[in-house]
Amino acid sequence: MVSNRSQSSIGVTLIELLIVMSILMAVLGMSVSVFRSFGEGQTLEVSASRVSSAVRAARNWSISTGMPSRVLVDPDARKVTAFGFDTVAAWDFEDLASQPQTQELASGFEVEGAFRQKARVTGHVETDAGSVGSGIFFINDGAALQSDWLPRYRVDRGFSVEAWVQFWQPEWQPEDGIEPSGGFSDPRREMRLAIMSSPGAFEVGLLADGSVYLEIGDPKGAMEDEEFFRAQTESQKVIPDRWTHIRATFDGVSIVIEVDGVEHEWYPENFEWIVEEDWPPMPSAVPPVDSDLYISHPARFFLGGMDQIVLRSATDPEIVEMPLDVELLGSPQLIYINGNGSLNPIEHDLPVVIHVAEVGDVADLELVDGTSVSKESFRDQMSRKKKEREDQQGKVEEAFGSPIGDLMGYLEDWQSTSEDGEEVEDVYLLPLSPGQHFGIGEVDEHTVLRLHNVVIDLTGAIRG
Repeated sequence: MVSNRSQSSIGVTLIELLIVMSILMAVLGMSVSVFRSFGEGQTLEVSASRVSSAVRAARNWSISTGMPSRVLVDPDARKVTAFGFDTVAAWDFEDLASQPQTQELASGFEVEGAFRQKARVTGHVETDAGSVGSGIFFINDGAALQSDWLPRYRVDRGFSVEAWVQFWQPEWQPEDGIEPSGGFSDPRREMRLAIMSSPGAFEVGLLADGSVYLEIGDPKGAMEDEEFFRAQTESQKVIPDRWTHIRATFDGVSIVIEVDGVEHEWYPENFEWIVEEDWPPMPSAVPPVDSDLYISHPARFFLGGMDQIVLRSATDPEIVEMPLDVELLGSPQLIYINGNGSLNPIEHDLPVVIHVAEVGDVADLELVDGTSVSKESFRDQMSRKKKEREDQQGKVEEAFGSPIGDLMGYLEDWQSTSEDGEEVEDVYLLPLSPGQHFGIGEVDEHTVLRLHNVVIDLTGAIRG
Protein backbone atom coordinates (compact mmCIF):
# COMPACT_ATOMS: atom_id res chain seq x y z
CA MET A 1 0.00 0.00 0.00
CA VAL A 2 2.80 2.40 0.79
CA SER A 3 4.35 1.69 -2.57
CA ASN A 4 1.08 2.36 -4.40
CA ARG A 5 0.56 5.68 -2.59
CA SER A 6 4.05 6.74 -3.57
CA GLN A 7 3.46 5.93 -7.22
CA SER A 8 0.12 7.78 -7.16
CA SER A 9 1.75 10.82 -5.65
CA ILE A 10 4.46 10.79 -8.32
CA GLY A 11 1.88 10.44 -11.09
CA VAL A 12 -0.03 13.49 -9.94
CA THR A 13 3.19 15.52 -9.76
CA LEU A 14 4.13 14.66 -13.35
CA ILE A 15 0.66 15.60 -14.63
CA GLU A 16 0.86 18.91 -12.85
CA LEU A 17 4.33 19.47 -14.27
CA LEU A 18 3.11 18.78 -17.80
CA ILE A 19 0.23 21.22 -17.35
CA VAL A 20 2.61 23.93 -16.10
CA MET A 21 5.00 23.29 -18.99
CA SER A 22 2.13 23.52 -21.48
CA ILE A 23 1.05 26.85 -20.03
CA LEU A 24 4.65 28.16 -20.14
CA MET A 25 5.06 27.09 -23.75
CA ALA A 26 1.83 28.81 -24.72
CA VAL A 27 2.88 32.02 -22.97
CA LEU A 28 6.34 31.83 -24.52
CA GLY A 29 4.84 31.39 -27.97
CA MET A 30 2.64 34.41 -27.48
CA SER A 31 5.64 36.41 -26.27
CA VAL A 32 7.73 35.46 -29.27
CA SER A 33 4.87 36.48 -31.55
CA VAL A 34 4.51 39.81 -29.77
CA PHE A 35 8.24 40.54 -29.85
CA ARG A 36 8.42 39.47 -33.48
CA SER A 37 5.60 41.82 -34.39
CA PHE A 38 7.24 44.61 -32.43
CA GLY A 39 10.59 43.96 -34.09
CA GLU A 40 9.13 43.87 -37.57
CA GLY A 41 7.20 47.04 -36.89
CA GLN A 42 10.46 48.76 -35.93
CA THR A 43 12.59 47.48 -38.85
CA LEU A 44 12.08 50.58 -41.01
CA GLU A 45 12.75 52.99 -38.17
CA VAL A 46 15.93 51.16 -37.15
CA SER A 47 17.21 51.01 -40.75
CA ALA A 48 16.53 54.72 -41.33
CA SER A 49 18.24 55.54 -38.03
CA ARG A 50 21.32 53.53 -39.03
CA VAL A 51 21.46 55.33 -42.39
CA SER A 52 21.26 58.69 -40.58
CA SER A 53 24.03 57.56 -38.23
CA ALA A 54 26.30 56.61 -41.16
CA VAL A 55 25.81 60.03 -42.79
CA ARG A 56 26.38 61.69 -39.42
CA ALA A 57 29.60 59.70 -38.94
CA ALA A 58 30.94 60.92 -42.30
CA ARG A 59 29.97 64.49 -41.42
CA ASN A 60 31.69 64.22 -38.03
CA TRP A 61 34.85 62.92 -39.73
CA SER A 62 34.83 66.00 -41.95
CA ILE A 63 34.26 68.47 -39.12
CA SER A 64 36.91 66.92 -36.87
CA THR A 65 39.61 66.65 -39.57
CA GLY A 66 38.69 69.48 -41.95
CA MET A 67 38.71 66.84 -44.69
CA PRO A 68 35.98 65.96 -47.18
CA SER A 69 34.12 62.69 -46.70
CA ARG A 70 31.83 60.59 -48.87
CA VAL A 71 28.63 58.58 -48.47
CA LEU A 72 27.80 56.02 -51.16
CA VAL A 73 24.13 55.02 -51.42
CA ASP A 74 23.89 51.83 -53.51
CA PRO A 75 20.34 50.48 -53.91
CA ASP A 76 21.57 47.57 -56.06
CA ALA A 77 23.90 46.34 -53.30
CA ARG A 78 21.29 47.34 -50.69
CA LYS A 79 23.76 49.20 -48.52
CA VAL A 80 25.01 52.64 -47.51
CA THR A 81 28.76 53.16 -47.08
CA ALA A 82 30.35 56.14 -45.32
CA PHE A 83 34.06 56.85 -45.22
CA GLY A 84 36.37 59.66 -44.15
CA PHE A 85 40.02 60.19 -43.14
CA ASP A 86 42.18 59.81 -40.02
CA THR A 87 45.54 61.50 -39.44
CA VAL A 88 48.47 59.06 -39.53
CA ALA A 89 51.45 61.43 -39.71
CA ALA A 90 52.12 65.16 -39.32
CA TRP A 91 55.09 67.52 -38.97
CA ASP A 92 54.87 71.20 -38.02
CA PHE A 93 58.66 71.66 -37.52
CA GLU A 94 58.25 73.76 -34.38
CA ASP A 95 60.93 71.66 -32.66
CA LEU A 96 63.42 73.30 -35.08
CA ALA A 97 62.89 76.76 -33.57
CA SER A 98 66.09 76.34 -31.53
CA GLN A 99 68.17 75.54 -34.62
CA PRO A 100 70.15 78.31 -36.39
CA GLN A 101 68.18 79.55 -39.39
CA THR A 102 69.51 79.25 -42.96
CA GLN A 103 72.18 76.83 -41.80
CA GLU A 104 72.46 73.28 -43.10
CA LEU A 105 71.13 70.61 -40.77
CA ALA A 106 73.48 67.72 -40.13
CA SER A 107 72.92 64.59 -42.19
CA GLY A 108 70.88 62.13 -40.15
CA PHE A 109 69.43 64.86 -37.93
CA GLU A 110 66.01 63.69 -36.72
CA VAL A 111 62.90 65.86 -36.92
CA GLU A 112 60.09 64.72 -34.64
CA GLY A 113 56.47 64.84 -35.78
CA ALA A 114 53.12 63.87 -34.34
CA PHE A 115 52.79 60.47 -32.64
CA ARG A 116 56.58 60.66 -31.95
CA GLN A 117 57.40 59.74 -35.53
CA LYS A 118 60.94 60.58 -36.64
CA ALA A 119 62.16 61.80 -40.03
CA ARG A 120 65.90 62.08 -40.63
CA VAL A 121 67.64 64.57 -42.87
CA THR A 122 69.26 63.59 -46.19
CA GLY A 123 71.06 66.08 -48.43
CA HIS A 124 71.15 69.85 -47.95
CA VAL A 125 68.20 70.80 -45.70
CA GLU A 126 67.82 74.06 -43.75
CA THR A 127 65.33 75.55 -41.33
CA ASP A 128 63.84 79.03 -41.68
CA ALA A 129 60.61 80.90 -41.05
CA GLY A 130 57.62 78.85 -42.21
CA SER A 131 53.99 79.68 -42.86
CA VAL A 132 53.58 79.62 -39.07
CA GLY A 133 56.65 79.50 -36.83
CA SER A 134 59.46 77.35 -38.22
CA GLY A 135 59.59 75.61 -41.58
CA ILE A 136 61.91 73.31 -43.50
CA PHE A 137 63.71 74.16 -46.75
CA PHE A 138 65.22 71.81 -49.35
CA ILE A 139 68.21 73.32 -51.14
CA ASN A 140 69.64 70.90 -53.71
CA ASP A 141 69.70 67.35 -55.12
CA GLY A 142 69.08 64.66 -52.52
CA ALA A 143 67.41 67.01 -50.01
CA ALA A 144 64.60 65.22 -48.16
CA LEU A 145 63.31 63.92 -44.84
CA GLN A 146 63.04 60.14 -44.59
CA SER A 147 60.79 58.34 -42.07
CA ASP A 148 61.27 54.59 -41.70
CA TRP A 149 58.32 52.44 -42.70
CA LEU A 150 55.52 51.97 -40.19
CA PRO A 151 52.32 49.92 -40.64
CA ARG A 152 50.26 53.12 -40.30
CA TYR A 153 51.90 54.47 -43.47
CA ARG A 154 49.93 51.96 -45.56
CA VAL A 155 47.02 53.85 -47.07
CA ASP A 156 45.44 51.11 -49.18
CA ARG A 157 41.91 52.56 -49.10
CA GLY A 158 42.96 56.10 -49.94
CA PHE A 159 44.96 59.04 -48.66
CA SER A 160 45.16 62.78 -48.35
CA VAL A 161 48.31 64.90 -48.31
CA GLU A 162 48.24 68.56 -47.33
CA ALA A 163 51.03 71.05 -46.76
CA TRP A 164 51.96 74.69 -46.87
CA VAL A 165 54.63 75.15 -49.56
CA GLN A 166 56.79 77.95 -50.89
CA PHE A 167 58.46 76.83 -54.08
CA TRP A 168 61.24 78.46 -56.01
CA GLN A 169 60.47 78.25 -59.71
CA PRO A 170 63.49 77.49 -61.93
CA GLU A 171 64.31 80.08 -64.55
CA TRP A 172 64.21 79.17 -68.22
CA GLN A 173 64.64 80.79 -71.60
CA PRO A 174 61.90 80.79 -74.26
CA GLU A 175 64.20 79.03 -76.72
CA ASP A 176 64.36 76.11 -74.26
CA GLY A 177 60.70 75.38 -75.03
CA ILE A 178 61.07 74.98 -78.78
CA GLU A 179 60.46 71.36 -79.78
CA PRO A 180 62.11 69.61 -82.77
CA SER A 181 58.71 69.45 -84.49
CA GLY A 182 58.42 73.23 -84.28
CA GLY A 183 55.96 73.23 -81.37
CA PHE A 184 56.43 75.02 -78.09
CA SER A 185 56.12 73.76 -74.53
CA ASP A 186 57.32 74.63 -71.04
CA PRO A 187 60.17 72.20 -70.18
CA ARG A 188 59.49 72.82 -66.49
CA ARG A 189 56.38 70.68 -66.86
CA GLU A 190 58.66 67.67 -67.01
CA MET A 191 60.30 68.52 -63.67
CA ARG A 192 58.62 66.98 -60.60
CA LEU A 193 59.07 68.40 -57.10
CA ALA A 194 57.81 65.87 -54.56
CA ILE A 195 55.98 67.10 -51.45
CA MET A 196 55.34 63.67 -49.91
CA SER A 197 56.09 60.26 -51.34
CA SER A 198 55.71 56.60 -50.45
CA PRO A 199 57.50 55.01 -53.43
CA GLY A 200 55.37 52.44 -55.20
CA ALA A 201 52.23 53.57 -53.37
CA PHE A 202 51.63 57.29 -53.87
CA GLU A 203 53.24 60.68 -54.41
CA VAL A 204 51.96 64.26 -54.26
CA GLY A 205 53.95 67.24 -55.50
CA LEU A 206 54.34 70.15 -57.88
CA LEU A 207 55.53 70.37 -61.44
CA ALA A 208 58.03 73.19 -61.85
CA ASP A 209 55.53 75.13 -63.98
CA GLY A 210 53.27 75.56 -60.91
CA SER A 211 50.82 72.69 -61.43
CA VAL A 212 49.93 70.06 -58.80
CA TYR A 213 50.16 66.32 -59.41
CA LEU A 214 49.06 63.17 -57.60
CA GLU A 215 50.40 59.67 -58.36
CA ILE A 216 48.97 56.28 -57.43
CA GLY A 217 51.24 53.27 -57.94
CA ASP A 218 54.77 53.00 -59.29
CA PRO A 219 55.60 54.82 -62.56
CA LYS A 220 58.30 52.21 -63.26
CA GLY A 221 55.70 49.46 -62.83
CA ALA A 222 53.58 50.96 -65.59
CA MET A 223 56.02 49.44 -68.06
CA GLU A 224 55.18 46.01 -66.60
CA ASP A 225 51.39 46.44 -66.88
CA GLU A 226 51.08 47.28 -63.19
CA GLU A 227 48.40 49.77 -62.18
CA PHE A 228 49.64 53.38 -62.28
CA PHE A 229 47.79 56.68 -62.49
CA ARG A 230 49.00 60.27 -62.48
CA ALA A 231 46.60 63.21 -62.24
CA GLN A 232 47.76 66.79 -62.69
CA THR A 233 46.26 70.26 -62.95
CA GLU A 234 46.94 72.94 -65.51
CA SER A 235 50.06 75.06 -65.05
CA GLN A 236 50.48 78.15 -62.86
CA LYS A 237 48.06 77.07 -60.14
CA VAL A 238 50.73 77.65 -57.47
CA ILE A 239 52.42 81.06 -57.39
CA PRO A 240 56.17 80.94 -56.71
CA ASP A 241 57.84 82.57 -53.69
CA ARG A 242 54.75 82.72 -51.47
CA TRP A 243 53.23 80.33 -48.97
CA THR A 244 50.42 78.33 -50.55
CA HIS A 245 48.23 75.60 -49.08
CA ILE A 246 48.07 72.38 -51.11
CA ARG A 247 45.75 69.42 -50.56
CA ALA A 248 45.47 66.34 -52.77
CA THR A 249 43.05 63.52 -51.93
CA PHE A 250 42.24 60.06 -53.28
CA ASP A 251 39.44 58.13 -51.57
CA GLY A 252 39.09 55.11 -53.85
CA VAL A 253 36.28 56.82 -55.75
CA SER A 254 37.56 60.23 -56.83
CA ILE A 255 40.58 62.55 -56.84
CA VAL A 256 40.36 66.08 -55.46
CA ILE A 257 43.16 68.65 -55.82
CA GLU A 258 42.87 71.96 -53.94
CA VAL A 259 45.05 75.07 -53.91
CA ASP A 260 44.35 77.56 -51.11
CA GLY A 261 41.01 75.87 -50.49
CA VAL A 262 39.88 76.08 -54.12
CA GLU A 263 39.27 72.81 -55.99
CA HIS A 264 40.85 72.65 -59.44
CA GLU A 265 40.15 70.47 -62.44
CA TRP A 266 42.68 67.80 -63.28
CA TYR A 267 43.32 65.27 -66.03
CA PRO A 268 45.54 62.20 -66.45
CA GLU A 269 49.06 62.94 -67.66
CA ASN A 270 49.14 63.39 -71.47
CA PHE A 271 45.33 63.37 -71.66
CA GLU A 272 44.67 67.12 -71.47
CA TRP A 273 43.19 67.15 -74.98
CA ILE A 274 41.24 63.88 -74.60
CA VAL A 275 37.57 63.72 -73.59
CA GLU A 276 36.95 62.24 -70.14
CA GLU A 277 35.14 59.20 -71.57
CA ASP A 278 38.44 58.09 -73.13
CA TRP A 279 40.60 58.56 -70.02
CA PRO A 280 42.37 55.52 -68.57
CA PRO A 281 40.55 53.93 -65.60
CA MET A 282 41.34 55.33 -62.19
CA PRO A 283 42.58 52.80 -59.60
CA SER A 284 40.19 51.75 -56.86
CA ALA A 285 42.91 51.34 -54.22
CA VAL A 286 46.51 52.24 -53.39
CA PRO A 287 49.09 49.45 -53.88
CA PRO A 288 50.08 47.96 -50.49
CA VAL A 289 53.83 48.53 -50.18
CA ASP A 290 56.22 48.62 -47.22
CA SER A 291 58.28 51.60 -48.32
CA ASP A 292 59.62 54.47 -46.24
CA LEU A 293 57.77 57.77 -46.14
CA TYR A 294 59.52 60.81 -47.63
CA ILE A 295 58.94 64.53 -47.24
CA SER A 296 60.40 65.75 -50.51
CA HIS A 297 62.38 62.93 -52.17
CA PRO A 298 66.11 62.47 -52.85
CA ALA A 299 65.52 61.90 -56.58
CA ARG A 300 62.77 64.55 -56.98
CA PHE A 301 63.64 67.03 -54.24
CA PHE A 302 61.29 69.89 -53.52
CA LEU A 303 62.84 73.20 -54.50
CA GLY A 304 61.75 75.49 -51.67
CA GLY A 305 60.13 75.29 -48.24
CA MET A 306 57.38 73.31 -46.51
CA ASP A 307 55.42 73.62 -43.29
CA GLN A 308 52.54 71.87 -41.49
CA ILE A 309 52.56 68.76 -43.64
CA VAL A 310 49.91 66.11 -42.87
CA LEU A 311 49.20 62.62 -44.17
CA ARG A 312 45.74 61.12 -43.65
CA SER A 313 44.47 57.66 -44.46
CA ALA A 314 40.97 56.71 -45.55
CA THR A 315 39.15 55.14 -42.62
CA ASP A 316 37.54 51.75 -42.43
CA PRO A 317 34.19 52.34 -44.09
CA GLU A 318 31.02 52.33 -42.01
CA ILE A 319 28.62 50.04 -43.88
CA VAL A 320 24.88 49.82 -43.28
CA GLU A 321 23.19 46.85 -44.97
CA MET A 322 19.43 46.74 -45.37
CA PRO A 323 17.41 43.86 -43.85
CA LEU A 324 15.37 41.62 -46.14
CA ASP A 325 12.16 43.65 -45.99
CA VAL A 326 13.79 47.08 -46.39
CA GLU A 327 15.05 48.56 -49.67
CA LEU A 328 16.84 51.68 -50.84
CA LEU A 329 14.84 53.32 -53.62
CA GLY A 330 16.15 55.41 -56.48
CA SER A 331 19.43 55.48 -58.39
CA PRO A 332 22.90 55.03 -56.84
CA GLN A 333 24.29 58.32 -55.56
CA LEU A 334 27.54 59.57 -54.06
CA ILE A 335 27.14 62.26 -51.42
CA TYR A 336 30.05 64.70 -51.11
CA ILE A 337 30.57 66.36 -47.72
CA ASN A 338 32.99 69.27 -47.34
CA GLY A 339 35.53 69.72 -44.58
CA ASN A 340 33.11 72.05 -42.75
CA GLY A 341 30.36 69.40 -42.73
CA SER A 342 28.20 70.94 -45.48
CA LEU A 343 27.34 69.43 -48.84
CA ASN A 344 29.87 70.19 -51.55
CA PRO A 345 28.19 72.95 -53.64
CA ILE A 346 30.08 71.85 -56.75
CA GLU A 347 28.39 68.43 -56.60
CA HIS A 348 25.08 69.33 -54.93
CA ASP A 349 22.86 72.34 -55.60
CA LEU A 350 19.83 70.82 -53.83
CA PRO A 351 19.33 68.82 -50.62
CA VAL A 352 20.00 65.09 -50.91
CA VAL A 353 17.25 62.58 -50.12
CA ILE A 354 17.87 58.93 -49.21
CA HIS A 355 14.71 56.86 -49.63
CA VAL A 356 14.50 53.96 -47.15
CA ALA A 357 11.41 51.83 -47.80
CA GLU A 358 9.68 48.94 -46.06
CA VAL A 359 8.53 46.56 -48.79
CA GLY A 360 6.39 43.43 -48.83
CA ASP A 361 2.84 42.19 -49.22
CA VAL A 362 -0.02 44.22 -47.77
CA ALA A 363 -1.79 41.06 -46.62
CA ASP A 364 1.29 39.92 -44.75
CA LEU A 365 1.53 43.26 -42.98
CA GLU A 366 -2.10 43.06 -41.89
CA LEU A 367 -1.47 39.67 -40.29
CA VAL A 368 1.69 40.86 -38.55
CA ASP A 369 0.40 44.12 -37.10
CA GLY A 370 -3.02 42.71 -36.22
CA THR A 371 -5.07 45.14 -38.27
CA SER A 372 -7.33 42.33 -39.50
CA VAL A 373 -8.19 41.45 -35.89
CA SER A 374 -8.80 45.02 -34.87
CA LYS A 375 -11.20 45.42 -37.84
CA GLU A 376 -9.11 48.34 -39.16
CA SER A 377 -8.10 47.85 -42.76
CA PHE A 378 -4.57 48.46 -43.88
CA ARG A 379 -5.50 51.50 -45.93
CA ASP A 380 -7.58 52.89 -43.07
CA GLN A 381 -4.61 52.44 -40.78
CA MET A 382 -2.29 54.17 -43.23
CA SER A 383 -4.75 57.03 -43.63
CA ARG A 384 -5.11 57.38 -39.88
CA LYS A 385 -1.33 57.41 -39.30
CA LYS A 386 -0.84 59.86 -42.13
CA LYS A 387 -3.47 62.22 -40.73
CA GLU A 388 -1.97 61.95 -37.24
CA ARG A 389 1.45 62.78 -38.60
CA GLU A 390 0.13 65.67 -40.70
CA ASP A 391 -1.71 67.08 -37.69
CA GLN A 392 1.41 66.86 -35.55
CA GLN A 393 3.58 68.38 -38.26
CA GLY A 394 1.02 71.11 -38.80
CA LYS A 395 1.18 72.13 -35.16
CA VAL A 396 4.99 72.28 -35.30
CA GLU A 397 5.01 74.29 -38.51
CA GLU A 398 2.36 76.64 -37.17
CA ALA A 399 4.57 77.38 -34.20
CA PHE A 400 8.05 77.43 -35.77
CA GLY A 401 7.66 77.27 -39.53
CA SER A 402 9.33 74.64 -41.73
CA PRO A 403 11.88 75.95 -44.29
CA ILE A 404 13.06 72.46 -45.22
CA GLY A 405 9.47 71.28 -45.52
CA ASP A 406 8.56 74.23 -47.74
CA LEU A 407 11.59 73.56 -49.94
CA MET A 408 10.82 69.87 -50.26
CA GLY A 409 7.16 70.65 -51.03
CA TYR A 410 8.32 73.00 -53.76
CA LEU A 411 10.66 70.35 -55.18
CA GLU A 412 7.87 67.78 -55.22
CA ASP A 413 5.68 70.18 -57.20
CA TRP A 414 8.60 71.14 -59.44
CA GLN A 415 9.57 67.59 -60.37
CA SER A 416 5.93 66.66 -61.08
CA THR A 417 5.68 69.12 -63.96
CA SER A 418 7.47 69.26 -67.28
CA GLU A 419 9.41 72.26 -68.61
CA ASP A 420 6.30 73.60 -70.35
CA GLY A 421 4.30 73.43 -67.12
CA GLU A 422 2.27 70.34 -67.97
CA GLU A 423 1.90 67.54 -65.44
CA VAL A 424 4.16 64.55 -65.96
CA GLU A 425 2.17 61.39 -66.70
CA ASP A 426 2.95 57.76 -66.05
CA VAL A 427 5.89 58.59 -63.75
CA TYR A 428 5.67 57.76 -60.06
CA LEU A 429 7.39 60.41 -58.00
CA LEU A 430 8.53 59.79 -54.43
CA PRO A 431 7.91 62.41 -51.76
CA LEU A 432 11.01 64.37 -50.76
CA SER A 433 10.15 65.69 -47.31
CA PRO A 434 11.91 64.11 -44.32
CA GLY A 435 10.38 61.45 -42.09
CA GLN A 436 7.76 58.78 -42.78
CA HIS A 437 5.26 58.56 -45.60
CA PHE A 438 2.39 56.07 -45.99
CA GLY A 439 0.35 54.63 -48.81
CA ILE A 440 3.15 54.83 -51.41
CA GLY A 441 2.23 51.79 -53.54
CA GLU A 442 4.32 50.22 -56.31
CA VAL A 443 7.79 51.71 -56.82
CA ASP A 444 10.73 50.15 -58.68
CA GLU A 445 8.98 46.76 -58.78
CA HIS A 446 8.49 46.88 -54.99
CA THR A 447 5.28 47.17 -53.01
CA VAL A 448 6.21 50.00 -50.64
CA LEU A 449 4.33 49.69 -47.36
CA ARG A 450 6.07 52.61 -45.67
CA LEU A 451 8.71 55.11 -46.74
CA HIS A 452 11.20 56.91 -44.52
CA ASN A 453 13.19 59.78 -46.05
CA VAL A 454 16.56 60.82 -44.68
CA VAL A 455 17.26 64.36 -45.95
CA ILE A 456 20.68 66.08 -45.91
CA ASP A 457 20.28 69.80 -46.54
CA LEU A 458 22.94 72.05 -48.05
CA THR A 459 24.36 72.93 -44.63
CA GLY A 460 24.87 69.23 -43.86
CA ALA A 461 22.03 69.06 -41.33
CA ILE A 462 20.37 65.64 -41.28
CA ARG A 463 16.58 65.37 -40.96
CA GLY A 464 14.33 62.37 -40.80
